[in-house]
Amino acid sequence: MSMPSYGQRSDPRAAPDCPRHPGARAVDYCKRCNRPMCVDCVVPTEVRSICVDCAASKRGWSGRVSRASAAGAPVVTYALMGICVFMFALTWLVPSVESSLMLVPARLMSQPWTILTGAFLHGGIMHIGFNMLTLYWVGRAIEPALGRWRYLTIYLVSALGGSAFVIAWCLIQPAQIYVGTVGASGAVFGLFGAVFVLQRLHGSDTTSIVALLVANLAYGFIASGISWQAHIGGLVVGAAVTWAFARLSRPRPGVTEAAQNRREVLAALGMVAGAIALNALAFRLLLEVYGA
Repeated sequence: MSMPSYGQRSDPRAAPDCPRHPGARAVDYCKRCNRPMCVDCVVPTEVRSICVDCAASKRGWSGRVSRASAAGAPVVTYALMGICVFMFALTWLVPSVESSLMLVPARLMSQPWTILTGAFLHGGIMHIGFNMLTLYWVGRAIEPALGRWRYLTIYLVSALGGSAFVIAWCLIQPAQIYVGTVGASGAVFGLFGAVFVLQRLHGSDTTSIVALLVANLAYGFIASGISWQAHIGGLVVGAAVTWAFARLSRPRPGVTEAAQNRREVLAALGMVAGAIALNALAFRLLLEVYGA
């Protein structure tokens, strides 16, 4: 049966059957694939509806996220780079600032903010240069794909995840309690994890990102003075948060896109709160084992 043309009255009795539920009359056509849909297969959006097959497809999430992100330069990436460069210049001019902002597990009781601020400090030109170059390459590639606030959430939660792993590792190596940790590496590894998840969701070849991760993780174990704990923590958390966003972003029957976006924002706030709670839990365990 052909679709009614503009201005033509359709005959409800001539409605085609739903391809997913034979015998059930269709009530609408999917705006993406143009297939008929019954009541059980309709997924409402702000403008018309889509079928559950298009809603569940990988293209559905990536396409909707891409349209939701604003066109233009990756401003969040540039802003994060600007903050890191500013903090590097500030600590170079006023060295005392670094001690109050770097992550030192033994000082967390009096300096709890360092679980995040440490990710914006760097120990030298090579350190900040490598991290900012990597952030620029990865950020401008995935920020438009994820959308600005999702991208920022992944970055911040990955940084917090790296801090949590650093604190938790002190339970195994108590000497690390007094060691300071700085750098955006944990957050950057979280973005590596996001790239891996996005490529897997799209069915792309992940060989390059896996090789990059293996090389960087191996270097962190071999070279001295590198917080491989933050790398692993950021990587795991970044991949998990990206996967969670992918699941939450898929359209669902009876839920409009605006409602879906509100749910994602609440989930993002919950992820940040959960990452902070994870740091608090790790520190609490540290106190119970080794005391204040």
